[in-house]
Amino acid sequence: MNKMEDLYPLILDAFSKDLVFTFPIHGTSMLPLLRTNDLVTLKKIDRPLSIGDIVLFRRFDGSFVLHRIRYIKEDQYTIVGDHQRPLEKNVSKNQIIGYVISYTKKDKVHNMKGLRYRIYKCLVKSSFIRGVFGRLYK
Repeated sequence: MNKMEDLYPLILDAFSKDLVFTFPIHGTSMLPLLRTNDLVTLKKIDRPLSIGDIVLFRRFDGSFVLHRIRYIKEDQYTIVGDHQRPLEKNVSKNQIIGYVISYTKKDKVHNMKGLRYRIYKCLVKSSFIRGVFGRLYK
């Protein structure tokens, strides 16, 4: 699997040509929606970001993270993984690389506008449901 440091220039190149970029993810922070080796398709920011969007951003330590926007206050975002409780506060728009427009599981592409995804997105906003996810996916 490629490291994000290696993919980052390719993502920027694709975005400079108004293309999307698809890559495999690694980690458990977005369970149960996304799992290691699922593919996500990222698009450069071309619209105002919204609560519930899944974004790829770069922390100040240089690491890359794919999490969901939980709150927006002016130009600052609070971001968290679906399978996590700690919030990452004060993420600036400049740190956000792009947002997820679809994901692929077992060769099936899921659009972020589909009914099942919209229901899931509503459920994951609930602290109670997030706690259930945390207990189920240890």
